[in-house]
Amino acid sequence: MKRLSVIIFILMLSTSLFAQSKSERYEQIETIKVAFITKKLDLSSEEAQKFWPIYNNYQKELMLLMKKRREERLRTDIEPNDKINLDLSYESKMLDLKKKYKKLYSKAIPAEKILLLYQAEREFREHLIKQLNHRRKPTSK
Repeated sequence: MKRLSVIIFILMLSTSLFAQSKSERYEQIETIKVAFITKKLDLSSEEAQKFWPIYNNYQKELMLLMKKRREERLRTDIEPNDKINLDLSYESKMLDLKKKYKKLYSKAIPAEKILLLYQAEREFREHLIKQLNHRRKPTSK
């Protein structure tokens, strides 16, 4: 009986994980990312109060820019050369956005922590990619 209840629990848990919507998974990843960055930066309460609203605005602007870029890439009415130019344009816009927010970050946290932020974002992205690749690989028996 105990074994049956464990099996039922595992089935329910796995079903709920698969039933998560993309937005729920995205929110979960963002929550983990915030915790990861918080730990890496070791912000004081004053720094955190100034930093997080700026970072959240950056994330919103970046996601909007990336969404537009994805939409442009899916268009079929654009010549290949024009698609390349559009893609380069988005790369430039993303760099401009990073420069803009580097200035804003410097009003909230010291340069050392800005550098740690960039490193933490990179580390988190690499860790996430490794996790996704690990989950996609078929297990060998």
